[in-house]
Amino acid sequence: MRLLPSAWCRRWLAPWLLAPWLAGAASAQLAPPSAPAVPLSLASDPAVLARTALGAERGTLVVGVLRGDKAAYGIAHNPEPLVARAIEPASAEQPMFEIGSVTKVFTGLLLAQAVERGDVALDDSVGKLLAATGHAEGLPPAVAAITLKQLVTHTGCLPVMADGVTGGAALAEQFRSFDLPMFWAALARIRLTAAAAPCEARYSNFGMALLGQLLALRYGTSWGELVRARITEPLGMNDTVIPLGDKASRMAPPFAGDQRQRRFDMLAYAPASALRSTAADMLAFSRAILAGAHGPLGPAALRLLTPLARYQGAEIGYAVMVRGPETGRRTYFHAGVTEGYRTLWLLAPDTGEALIVLASNQRAPLQPVMLAIGKSRYPVPTAEVPIDPKRLADYVGEFRVGSAQLLGFIVRNGRLLARESGKAYNGLTPTGPDRFAVTAIGAQFVFRRGEGGQVNGVTLTQGGSRLEGRRVGVAAPAAQD
Repeated sequence: MRLLPSAWCRRWLAPWLLAPWLAGAASAQLAPPSAPAVPLSLASDPAVLARTALGAERGTLVVGVLRGDKAAYGIAHNPEPLVARAIEPASAEQPMFEIGSVTKVFTGLLLAQAVERGDVALDDSVGKLLAATGHAEGLPPAVAAITLKQLVTHTGCLPVMADGVTGGAALAEQFRSFDLPMFWAALARIRLTAAAAPCEARYSNFGMALLGQLLALRYGTSWGELVRARITEPLGMNDTVIPLGDKASRMAPPFAGDQRQRRFDMLAYAPASALRSTAADMLAFSRAILAGAHGPLGPAALRLLTPLARYQGAEIGYAVMVRGPETGRRTYFHAGVTEGYRTLWLLAPDTGEALIVLASNQRAPLQPVMLAIGKSRYPVPTAEVPIDPKRLADYVGEFRVGSAQLLGFIVRNGRLLARESGKAYNGLTPTGPDRFAVTAIGAQFVFRRGEGGQVNGVTLTQGGSRLEGRRVGVAAPAAQD
């Protein structure tokens, strides 16, 4: 099995796919022909969620939902005909899936446990942890200075992969072939994305793998053994493994669209994406975290969810994405995708709910489920409020919302349209003074005015995330349909 190009991985891991409609294709995904008439949420029937999340793609998809202490499951399978049904919670026949980058949450939990024990500190550097191992020799000072906190929050200026690899066959080969000697050699020649950390958060598989391997060195064992001894075995997660052994027959056959894929076991990159699991195991994991400091994971469960840094319009904890206001309704999640599997894991502590979606097709349309949950938990005003068409010109221009992201606004046929740079335009609904919404996905734009009443900024909110943009140009961007 080959991993997806890194750009696909990063897009899936954006906050709630923040402004995914800007990619152009999401409008069609929001309401597929088989979409249920009743809006989806964490309270929906898991079988309905499963059917929606698999869509017309081949393969198997299991949804597990935890509400309080009760778990419910649904499964969809295609072909045969496509069916959606309930499955037994503790069934030994539950299929297994690769969970991809949700593996990073396990690495984050290992760090949270180590910090709670006093064995490491967040400010400990790569150089400090490697000092007695021989791997620090020849390490550039800027790399040696990267801290564990920066690794777990993707703020360490590390690239997505080693040796300039960003996608395609080279990415797949690096995941497949890199053993520990190759990994440590690559660290010595790694090229940072800036002069020194911390940087604006940028997703890094290499950084998370480095964190996991540093913890393994600290305890004189392997990362996989750490996960087994400190997480899966204590929680009774017997189906959460790297090597499959006699469980291989339970793996849902992987697909990329209609094409069958092959699996492989990761080596040095295991802390970033190697685990396989079931819906039942992932809900056991979720239950332990929701139990907090008095649960089986102790204070590390709370630490895991503690925000440490800003991340793409919201926050990130110990490799866990954090959405929602500081006081009130918060949502914690991570997503994963390999070329063969796709995963979404989500916690809602305020309601005592958790969700796991496991698909054996990397093209399974999980977007409608994820966006619907974001809409239900963080609703925005959607009622249309008439606006004088002449006022729309106030909003035309470009607004920078990140180091490499622009939002452009134009007026066409008396309507304001928006897009991410290089993508197609989408129509906005006026919902109040200087306010517009993309009602289908619960996204809202609120424009800001400065001296003289001129529009000089915009705030984009969606699914508990918030991006601030400043105006950088008043000319209308070239239209691209």
